Amino acid sequence: MNNIRGLLLLLGLLTMLTGCERFSDDLEDDGYNAVGHALYQQQCASCHGIDGNGTSIGPTLVGCATCSSFLVLADEINRTMPVGDVEACTDSCARDTAEYILYAFNGKSLADAKVTIEGVATDELAVTLRKASLQLAGRMPTSAEIAAVEAEGEVALSAALDTLMQEDTFYDVLMETFNQQLLTDKYLTRNLNEGGINLLDTDDFPGRKWYNDQYSGDDQGSIRGCLRAVTNDAVAREPLELVSYAARNELPHTLFMTADFMMVNWYSQQVYEAELLDRSVSFRQLDEPVCDANGVQVYYDPTDFRPARVTKDLEHELGGFPHAGILTSPMFLNRFPTTDTNRNRHRARKVFDFFLDTDILAIEGERPGDGIGNGSDNPTLLDPACYSCHQIMDPVSSAFQHWTDRGQYITTGRSSANRWDGSDIEPPGLGGESTPLSGSGGYFRNLLQWLGQKIAQDPRFVRATVRTLYTGLVGQPPLIAPGEGAAEADILAFNSQRAILNDVGDVMVAGGWDVKEAVKAIILSPYYRARAVDSETLVANSHIGSSQFISPERLHNKLVATLGFGWDDFRWEDNRIMFGGMDSDSIIERITDPGGLIVAIQSRMASEMACRATAYDFLSPATERRLFPNVETITEPDTPANIARIRENIRHLHWVLLGERIAADDPEVDATYNLFVSVMNQGQEMLDNPDAYSPSPSTYLEWECRARWERQEDGRTGDGLPSQDRIEQDSKYTLRAWIAVMTYLLSDFRFIFE
Repeated sequence: MNNIRGLLLLLGLLTMLTGCERFSDDLEDDGYNAVGHALYQQQCASCHGIDGNGTSIGPTLVGCATCSSFLVLADEINRTMPVGDVEACTDSCARDTAEYILYAFNGKSLADAKVTIEGVATDELAVTLRKASLQLAGRMPTSAEIAAVEAEGEVALSAALDTLMQEDTFYDVLMETFNQQLLTDKYLTRNLNEGGINLLDTDDFPGRKWYNDQYSGDDQGSIRGCLRAVTNDAVAREPLELVSYAARNELPHTLFMTADFMMVNWYSQQVYEAELLDRSVSFRQLDEPVCDANGVQVYYDPTDFRPARVTKDLEHELGGFPHAGILTSPMFLNRFPTTDTNRNRHRARKVFDFFLDTDILAIEGERPGDGIGNGSDNPTLLDPACYSCHQIMDPVSSAFQHWTDRGQYITTGRSSANRWDGSDIEPPGLGGESTPLSGSGGYFRNLLQWLGQKIAQDPRFVRATVRTLYTGLVGQPPLIAPGEGAAEADILAFNSQRAILNDVGDVMVAGGWDVKEAVKAIILSPYYRARAVDSETLVANSHIGSSQFISPERLHNKLVATLGFGWDDFRWEDNRIMFGGMDSDSIIERITDPGGLIVAIQSRMASEMACRATAYDFLSPATERRLFPNVETITEPDTPANIARIRENIRHLHWVLLGERIAADDPEVDATYNLFVSVMNQGQEMLDNPDAYSPSPSTYLEWECRARWERQEDGRTGDGLPSQDRIEQDSKYTLRAWIAVMTYLLSDFRFIFE
């Protein structure tokens, strides 16, 4: 996407906060359209709400993507609405309805909604940059990036975000965000040994456990185990790697639905026997072996995923595998399986939820308590109470009819309980449009390819994608549509958020469906940057702000960014789960409100990491230190200059660890400084009178607090340092005073809320 155009789009998003109108002055009648009002109530309100602010099954019409032009909106209604009966509102009906929607929901109502953003104070740009740097790239912003943002404002912030989203950590964060929805990480080796590989059918992929065939010797168990884990994780991560691939290469995110390939690395290519789309380039190899045992070394980079196709014959029918993005991913199909009687309706419900922003279960209608209906032979087709939902859901269910509960493609020579003749279920399709099944353009054997293309063209896919990104970045899902009788403040809050998120979607689509553009737009919005809310608007804006309890993965990244190494590898416990994480299997949601156990874990982490990080940081020259650039190990508050240096370093620690930009005379600095002095004075008193204490105090630091080893990012201890370079003693008790300060700040709730 052209950078200037992208910036203009983003600035356009920000100008929405002024309350400007969105629709053009091309209405046939600039006033209220009574006919359109009546038509709207008859045919539209059940999905979009009486006030146009949407429902769980229909989008808001306030600031909607097609509400910028009367002609565009009228054409959309004429062609696609109402869902399931597109002939019911055409020509004059479509024009009258469009005019009413623009007048009623995109005139004064929209301007009023924007006012709800007023009263929200946003973070300084440098604070926003720090927060985004830690979240997206797992690092602190550089001094040059901060200086540029302070000098050039949002233009520099936009450029800095572009840089962050080119770093490898960002793509890991992106996959983590989508996994919160898809939960396919259930099949990673850390959760299930061969969890992904065992889902693949041996008839289709006889080489799925290729490592057992190549390394079958009794003395080769170690190399088999390593290759098994790397291969399984490649298979498990395949659907999420598709998201990463599109973003990394600035390709449209619609590939998630339409890609006629799958993602493989060298290890999973052996499983699928897949052909790379680009055969001219070999998989990347590393300098150090990935697996090394009994004289066998394998160097292929497990992070090097490339697009490939399964082209071998399946039962000699198609000559290949009908790839359709995530819809045909074995991991997706297994994570959301079907049964003989469910007939893919579970899969269809997930498709509507994840990719069409529609909750099928929230559609209005009566659900018989016994689940049987009115006694007809086929209630899903013949009982009106059932058909209201099934006419929407079942065409998507039918599109999965060639895939078994285990995600195996059903070819002519195979039988499956999932095969049916279609007489008792709606034919495949979407939104009232049926899939063409025969002729030169027929899709009978490729139903999901047709479905993926239609989803990618559906405006709801834009909303669903923005919802996923917003939830991951802000830490809370977008507001749900208020129901009838909702308070005006709730309605305005929903409408204002929906209007801005619609523009986030517009920016993404205009940028070639690049999810990075949506990420940037969300970060620049008040929903990410809010720092405080005026008391008079607190109720209406209580949803604004992105401070969230960070995940174990983000905690690890933050520790590496701020201290230089992580915590998990120092412990034998699974801190990831205990700290509120998820395994995508039995634990499918993260803890968002930490309780006593998590507070205790944070306290232990703070104590251990403060001990390990403090002396270690002093090994580097002052200009390269992360934590203590203003002081030395023996700097005491014994002169005005030293006091100033200590207080300045305290300010630095508040910025690095808590994201606070505070003045030198701030009460927070006073409190931390007093802690430092108190611990140092008590420690010096103990060292001066050793006989008065038992055990007798020592100038030596505790063993784990000594700087004797190189630290690595994964938390492991590296090579030992030469004796002359080590920091092992603390004769002034200043190091232990700084450890106390570090423990105090790492224990602060703001360290685990970002």
